[in-house]
Amino acid sequence: MKRTPLTTKLTKAFIESKISQISIMSYYLNIDEDIIIDCINHNTLIPSVFRDDDVNGSMGFTINAKGRLKVRDFGGTGFFSDVYEVVAYVLSLAYDRTINCNNKQDFYFILKHIAYTFSKYIDGSEIDENIEAIDISSAIAKGKSKRKIIEIAPRSWNKKDKDIWNRWGIDLSYLNTNFVVPVEEYYIDRKINDRPKYVYDVKDPCYGYIIGQDKQGIYLIKLYFPLRKRDKIHLKFITNCNFLEGLLNLELYNYDYILITKSSKDRLSIGCYLSNYSFYGAANRKLNIGVVNLPSESHLLKENEYEYLKNRLNKNGKLISLLDFDKTGRNGAKHMKETYNIPYIFITRGEFGLKNYKAKDFADLHDWFDKGQIINFIKNTINYVEQKYK
Repeated sequence: MKRTPLTTKLTKAFIESKISQISIMSYYLNIDEDIIIDCINHNTLIPSVFRDDDVNGSMGFTINAKGRLKVRDFGGTGFFSDVYEVVAYVLSLAYDRTINCNNKQDFYFILKHIAYTFSKYIDGSEIDENIEAIDISSAIAKGKSKRKIIEIAPRSWNKKDKDIWNRWGIDLSYLNTNFVVPVEEYYIDRKINDRPKYVYDVKDPCYGYIIGQDKQGIYLIKLYFPLRKRDKIHLKFITNCNFLEGLLNLELYNYDYILITKSSKDRLSIGCYLSNYSFYGAANRKLNIGVVNLPSESHLLKENEYEYLKNRLNKNGKLISLLDFDKTGRNGAKHMKETYNIPYIFITRGEFGLKNYKAKDFADLHDWFDKGQIINFIKNTINYVEQKYK
């Protein structure tokens, strides 16, 4: 049936005078309105629709000071968007073409699609004949299978950066050779939204870890914000992958040891010492020691990851884990020991009567000890491992 054309051009104000932001968000994310309202009212989180979510709750909704409804994925994808950006995301998946919120023609298409979808509320809208209903479930599923594209505009290192990394015993020259870059701006899925998600702020610096590339040539990147507190407003990490980190610098096939840590910061801190100083084992033999880290504290080492690391060892080489001595870290170390016979070491803080090193991880040892003491810790740990596991 032919529709009567509107006398007023479609605008955000007109759309929202007819249908709520919550209703639009509900439809295009395939989530009940009551669930969104509960998230807003009680600050609760639900499983993310943007990726396969192995956490009970990592996506939430809020209404900001300007009255805009926002959805945020706290699980690392960096998705933080309003209603129209969500519609652009879903339509891009459904129509298999880029629909950019910041493109005037595309944005009008978004408004027309909303008007078509809610035509019973927006009576008399003139709808393009090419606008049609889409399969939201299929579009969302398609989005889960697609890797987010993170693009970085780098900047130059400055004294503030040097001070931040020196705190953990890491020099800038080491970062330069380990695929860490200071970020001026970054974009996520730039074809859909070409505005930067971040612009450099000296009080909130961002650093990019380049982890590798996938088979499609998409760069695997983790963004790190060291000065942020981990909460429901600020993300310390944003990433488009879930792989072991440090493999690009694991260049040899004759390592005596490969240490598996729980964070990029620990890997870089330990790696910087191994790069700047020589460490020796039995018979005063110089050791080749590699360091990698798990993508997250809860990540359980997979069989293919284990095989990859094992193949980088010499015939007498060992994998060793160094995770936090909390419940998550102990469970991860236990899994590696029971599944792959990987021995573990810990830095303890007096728990269960064990020695108190005051720090929860290697990088934080620098808050309590100088470099000379930390070098001795490394030597003593090597001696312990050499005697116990050789």
